[in-house]
Amino acid sequence: MYKPFRALLLISGLVIGSQQLQAQQLSNSPYSRFGVGDLVHGTGSIRNAGMGQAGVASANGALINDMNPALLYYNNLVTFEAAVASELKRLSDKNTSQVDGTANLGYISLAIPLSRRWTTAIGLKPYSRVNYSTILSTPVPGAENTVTAFTQYTGTGGLNEVYFAHGIRIANGLTGGISGSYLFGTIDRQASTILVDTQDETSALQKTLIHTTTRYNGLMFKGGLHYRKKLSDKANLGVGASYTAKANISTDRQVAQERRFLDESLISSLVSDSLEGYTTLPQMLQVGLTYDNNKNWSVVADYSMTKGSDFRGFSLEKEGGRQELGDGYRVGAGTEFTPDAGSVSSYFKRVTYRFGGYYGNSQINALASGSSAVTGHDLQDVGLTLGFTLPLGRGVRPPDYTQSLLSTSFTVGQLEGKDSGLKEQYFRVNVGITFNNRWFIKRRFD
Repeated sequence: MYKPFRALLLISGLVIGSQQLQAQQLSNSPYSRFGVGDLVHGTGSIRNAGMGQAGVASANGALINDMNPALLYYNNLVTFEAAVASELKRLSDKNTSQVDGTANLGYISLAIPLSRRWTTAIGLKPYSRVNYSTILSTPVPGAENTVTAFTQYTGTGGLNEVYFAHGIRIANGLTGGISGSYLFGTIDRQASTILVDTQDETSALQKTLIHTTTRYNGLMFKGGLHYRKKLSDKANLGVGASYTAKANISTDRQVAQERRFLDESLISSLVSDSLEGYTTLPQMLQVGLTYDNNKNWSVVADYSMTKGSDFRGFSLEKEGGRQELGDGYRVGAGTEFTPDAGSVSSYFKRVTYRFGGYYGNSQINALASGSSAVTGHDLQDVGLTLGFTLPLGRGVRPPDYTQSLLSTSFTVGQLEGKDSGLKEQYFRVNVGITFNNRWFIKRRFD
């Protein structure tokens, strides 16, 4: 039993340190300025990332699949997972480009079977991430030839999700699940403006800032179903679906106006408002199919739809804010296979290999430059994925019945705004560790 408690100790340490880890955002993403940032919710674990972000209908007894809580039923061992996500990104438009990259906590989760029909899980993972920095230059009306306003928009933070999920067996081949999540987090946004007058050398000695700090907290619920049908001794078909309901979460917004010198020393500060209201998060539907040979190979395909038009920004009334997003979808497909899980002659035959790809389309509603008109912009996201699960140690053996796995996934992709010409070309690497352990084993000998 001492090895499981190591995992619980690791969970405690990661949860305590999560507040610091939140600040380590992924690479600069200008589109995370909209809504509550780039959504991580619904993309699954490292296993799913290696198969084209698909797996709503794909069960696995050794790895946790949080895309569909109904799949928890298949985790009949106590399973602990922790992962780290990293990204290298090249951001470019028609004129310039930049390259940067960082790493962040991916997720931590623990699944515990309570009976032969019921498994529960608890975990911590990001819901969204915000990290952007863009500069816009515009001429000042009335002095277009001499005065230019340079405005820098920056944002950091994001929402985190602590979830408590259950998966149960309803009937032969049919399982269901439900998950309740507590969302929390802080997003800091800042707009700083400098006026540069070509006829006045002292004009750019100061800048004005509008600093907005928004804190979120609230509940979100998710349900899922899965059905697995045996077609023959070497063929099984699985169908799965999960639905995340629209959520109105509490929002506390504080806006401050500041004047600073260029060295960031403060001249004056004024809190213009501090209000409590609501933000509406969109609903999501995910459906998937899987086909496997009941041994060492499977193929999966998913379709996900996010009702982005449900999103409403901060408002004093529920669902009363501005609609910043449009509807989006993602299709993904992949495969995984293990040449021979019981091989004693070749380690590489015991490795699980994964391949896949995905295509997504989403929409943001941005204000046109210099006007109050809202324009919809389509964002197209395409990627190819690769992944592995490497067994550690000698495998599952008594007396501790412990199995350890090291999982990795690699993604090469591009997010492009067709109207803006802005491209985000990214390379993502996820690394995670999994411990499987059988608790509450009845002793045969004293």
